[in-house]
Amino acid sequence: MNKVLGICNLHDSPSLGQLTKNRPVGALSFLSRYALMDFTLSNFSNSEIDKILVLTENNLSAVFNHTKQGYVWINNTRTGFLRIAMNEKLIESGKFNTDIANIDTHYSIIEDSKPEIIVVAPSFFLYSFDFRKAIEDHEESGAEITCLYIKTEIGDRDYLNCDSLEIENNGVITHSRTNVGEKKKQNISLEAFIFTRDAFDKVLAMSHKVSEMYGIRKTVSYAINRHRLIVRGYEFDGYVVPILSFNHYVNKSFELLAYENRQKLFFDDWPIYTTTHNTPPALYGPKAFVKNSFVANGSVIKGHVENSIISRDVIIEEGANVQNCIIFTLSHIGKDSDLEYVVADKNVKVSVVKKLKGQKDDVLFIRQGAKI
Repeated sequence: MNKVLGICNLHDSPSLGQLTKNRPVGALSFLSRYALMDFTLSNFSNSEIDKILVLTENNLSAVFNHTKQGYVWINNTRTGFLRIAMNEKLIESGKFNTDIANIDTHYSIIEDSKPEIIVVAPSFFLYSFDFRKAIEDHEESGAEITCLYIKTEIGDRDYLNCDSLEIENNGVITHSRTNVGEKKKQNISLEAFIFTRDAFDKVLAMSHKVSEMYGIRKTVSYAINRHRLIVRGYEFDGYVVPILSFNHYVNKSFELLAYENRQKLFFDDWPIYTTTHNTPPALYGPKAFVKNSFVANGSVIKGHVENSIISRDVIIEEGANVQNCIIFTLSHIGKDSDLEYVVADKNVKVSVVKKLKGQKDDVLFIRQGAKI
């Protein structure tokens, strides 16, 4: 789809506390193998969108380290590309460092790719979706913008602070407001927008007139509420994994240990691509016990692992007990350690304090590089 540019938007993402201190949400490890942004990039790739721009607000190195040259998501490397953009001038400017300010700085990428359609999607809603049908529907409808949304019956306790949409029978969105949990049944924006090129440029211009702090999401909401642009809704009725907080990240990770949930997100004909690493297969010692867990390549498991997610190059020594835990890359869980409901960031070493236990609703977090 040479006429389409896909933008993976890492701006305006939720904070996950210490997990996103040194990395954007999109570069955060998920299910031991992926980064969250892989789902958005793979939706683009599987939808034959070969021109991709990744907008990152900060921590550029974390994004580069994951995407590398980006070829894994590009079907035709002769005409396609994956480029990463960050606005260095505004990196310390807080709310002024918007996705639109980033686009303004790198607008030449858009000009050079000459798209007729621009698709913008964030990295913190995980789902498998073919954008081709939505793009076709968008073009036939005559709308300037199409917004992907889901219907939920738990809006009073989930999807808080997301955009809740009022949609007429003809599909036109008439109002957008922040979900503060007032109603159960709501139409929740997935913040995935399909723009005509003209409408995209109108949104950029509108943000400068209204507020330099407005990014794409807020400017589109402004345009909806003041009837400045025709915005239609496109319902996605599939499975969505929202990653909107630290607790979301932990709980959704554990939920996907269940096969019946995984099969709603992963499909045989819709691969989720990710960067590969030259690491050997996981090695299991003679006394190892592993149950209902994800274990990535390069790990050495000699102890007991249950209901847990183990990333690359993790060592779990003999006698160690790891249950209901998420262990990030290069961590080392020492002999006879006992961990339960723990999230250990990269390069954590557990050797002196042997017992570390959180609670199901209050998981213990160990910061990156900590020695315990």
